[in-house]
Amino acid sequence: MPRIRVLEAVAGADFSWAPGDVVEVSEEAAASWADGHRAVLADDDGGGSPARAADGERIPLVVGEDGQELEVVDAAVEACDPPDGEDDGLSWSRWSVTVRLPVPPASDPEEPADPAEPGDADDQEAEVETPLFDPSEHSNREVLAYLDGVGEREALRVLDAEAAGQDRAGIAKQREQVLEAARARDAAAGGGRATAADYSRGGGRADAPETRDW
Repeated sequence: MPRIRVLEAVAGADFSWAPGDVVEVSEEAAASWADGHRAVLADDDGGGSPARAADGERIPLVVGEDGQELEVVDAAVEACDPPDGEDDGLSWSRWSVTVRLPVPPASDPEEPADPAEPGDADDQEAEVETPLFDPSEHSNREVLAYLDGVGEREALRVLDAEAAGQDRAGIAKQREQVLEAARARDAAAGGGRATAADYSRGGGRADAPETRDW
């Protein structure tokens, strides 16, 4: 006759079982009691062994990520030690479940992308435009710092936008200095450093470059 190891204390009119007791019962009683919660089947050495769930009896419901129920092929419960910090005197058990995963529908292979033409990369780079600098979105210091690194054309655009907008005195009073420095940078880009240095000094070829306090 099969034996079961009791997991939860239970008593009846003519019996009383405590957790850990190994009891010999009929096959019908073993199938009923060994549900992984009240008891498990005991092997010949007195240890617990997983109790297989009978067809239609305590089969767990397993749901996939899409909310669809998965087919349970096999399920078993076995006694286990409580998790750390959960030793509250109750009996613990663990399910081992085997499910059949659905087969995803076959999809058509993606067509390879057309090889890019040699000039495509250049065209894409040309289409990317850098937003224009808007002085109204920046402080005086930020506007002057930006103007300190652009040419005359961009400097004129920013200064005109500033004059038509906030028209801040701290920027307007430096207009000529900003444009002169921008022209020097344009000259440096087109005529070399020596020409730019002369231009920044007003073309007079002074012994020392002019110093400004911005």
